[in-house]
Amino acid sequence: MHRIITIIYGLLALGYVLTTLYTPYSWGFLLKASPILLLAVTVLTRRSLPAKWMLLGAILSSACGDMLLALPIEHSFILGLSAFALAHVLYACFLYQWHDVTRLTPLTIGFFFVYVVSMLLLLVPSVGALLAPVLAYFIVISLMFFSAFVARTPTYTLRVGAILFVTSDSLLAINAFITPLPFQSILVMSSYYAAQYFIATGCMALAKENHGN
Repeated sequence: MHRIITIIYGLLALGYVLTTLYTPYSWGFLLKASPILLLAVTVLTRRSLPAKWMLLGAILSSACGDMLLALPIEHSFILGLSAFALAHVLYACFLYQWHDVTRLTPLTIGFFFVYVVSMLLLLVPSVGALLAPVLAYFIVISLMFFSAFVARTPTYTLRVGAILFVTSDSLLAINAFITPLPFQSILVMSSYYAAQYFIATGCMALAKENHGN
């Protein structure tokens, strides 16, 4: 990705992260989604990018999730969760075009299994009526996670992005259902913006590396 776009993305992300330390304001949802919308514009301008619309759909779904979670509307959490679930499915579908299951190691599977079991043991007693959507979300984020780890690319960009996305969602869930975290907005949003950047750039690089193969 062009250095100028990276700098603008970082400044937009930093701008929103800093505003979370203050009282919410009416148009905060737009600033929250602005870094992700910048990624969408970047993908849109890549004329020769294979399966561009699938990747664009994943990024725009994420932006919708950002705004829905930030808006003071009824069922905002479920709507936002659904938008992000769709984003994970689209990311996984995009990555599946260039998958190689031999890249997935027993160690990765084992660590992720321990993570999922640990999170479920913590969350299940606390989520109440949201158990079904939370479980469904774990399924789709797992799909995205493993799709990133089996992608046929020589770099670790996608893997870093997937780990950061799981980290961000885990921090958000812990804060929402288990115990308030200090500086949770900074921790959640910083890891989230980094995750989206690494995943989007990793997807574009992956498509370029394997185009025509």
